[in-house]
Amino acid sequence: MAPAVQVAMDLGGGEVHALSRTELLNRYRRYSAIRRDIQSAALDSVATSRLLAHARRIGLSDGKVLFTDDDVELTFVYDLAVYTSEPGRTRAVDRCARKRAPVSDPEEALVLGALQAARFSVLAVVGKCEPAGVRVKDLMRGDDLVLLDLGLEQTAKTGEVFAIRIAPIEDFVISCGAIAPLGAQAFMDVIHFLTDGAPDADLAPLADDRRFAASLYKMAIEFGLMDRVDYR
Repeated sequence: MAPAVQVAMDLGGGEVHALSRTELLNRYRRYSAIRRDIQSAALDSVATSRLLAHARRIGLSDGKVLFTDDDVELTFVYDLAVYTSEPGRTRAVDRCARKRAPVSDPEEALVLGALQAARFSVLAVVGKCEPAGVRVKDLMRGDDLVLLDLGLEQTAKTGEVFAIRIAPIEDFVISCGAIAPLGAQAFMDVIHFLTDGAPDADLAPLADDRRFAASLYKMAIEFGLMDRVDYR
């Protein structure tokens, strides 16, 4: 996480339960709108050649042209372009933060800091959360989280597993846009392969590796898993 952002990812309820559903969803919608605006601005700083390079990593380009115009698949390309970078390069989200500094609007500053602190992980649905959201388990780090996402709240079933980049805001987390359904068995197979079957392997460094997200996105595309995703 970005060192300047002090946001707890270990949730115990807190403000989520102090707000009504309407208040919480209104706040979520404002944050999501700001998130989309920041990500669009960050993408504007990414050269076409870099965008194609990210697409190539997940099988959507040969480095010269895109192989898809599917909006869902392209969210993976945009995610990698905004939130990851090769060693020695600056992430697009960080360039956007520097360009906007200082940020006068408190909500924009909050969301911008959260996006800089966003992390990629694999989550399992534990159940619905009142008054809104889905309670999830971070399978890479062990945290219990409240995820606010209208699409997942309405469609996700207990036990479902998906790869996602999440940003911590207040007492909950929001999606950064890209969601890849995996399935519990597929997740276990991937982890077993990447850790050589070590029973007590530390999965957090694996999740932080930019190549991990690209690998899971590529797998989701190749196996046609994206039809089950409802973006809201």
